[in-house]
Amino acid sequence: MSKALKDRIRIVFFDIDDTLYSKNAGLLSPGVEKAFLGLKRRGVIPAIATGRARYIFPAPLEAVIARTGVEHFVTINGQLNLHGQQVVTDYPFAQADLERITAYLVGQGMGVCYAERTHMSVISMTPAFHAALVPIMRDHSMDQPHEPGSPVYQLVVGFQESQLAGIEASGILDHGRFRTVRWHEDASDLLATEGSKMRGIRDVIGTLGLTLDNVMAFG
Repeated sequence: MSKALKDRIRIVFFDIDDTLYSKNAGLLSPGVEKAFLGLKRRGVIPAIATGRARYIFPAPLEAVIARTGVEHFVTINGQLNLHGQQVVTDYPFAQADLERITAYLVGQGMGVCYAERTHMSVISMTPAFHAALVPIMRDHSMDQPHEPGSPVYQLVVGFQESQLAGIEASGILDHGRFRTVRWHEDASDLLATEGSKMRGIRDVIGTLGLTLDNVMAFG
């Protein structure tokens, strides 16, 4: 990395799964704490940008976050963005969209979880979907209910690639207004198409007076 680039970078975002943490092995990558502290010594902010919700970060990473003082988080694929515990920006589903999409998925026998503000709630479950969730939810509960009307930022849905054409043909994605992001052969995220980690990064750096020229991201 050139000196000019080093001097320009003021914040570095790290993805969690398969970047900082191996979800299948349940292990944090060596050197994460050292890397975070090294960035801070150089005046660079370490931050997280992930598809995970804040409350399902892996326990080993949570310990490093606590020790190193990381406090900027792009979570749920940019749908809920935080400074510490304070919400910077959030983009929940409209209730009508949530109900319409959920009714179809559950009616097709698919597993559905809601990524909410403080917990993941289970709407329906299948054995294959449960197996896909276990590495993600290793340190966390999957038995909390959904309170009707509570904001939902993303659906986590249990279906295989062969079922995607049926989902698209059903119309629940509303002509591309919503999209799916596959992260397991039996599980995908479902969120607004305009939602992304990049949007979340823009929101977070905007509160810091930074631009994308000041950003580096891994994962």
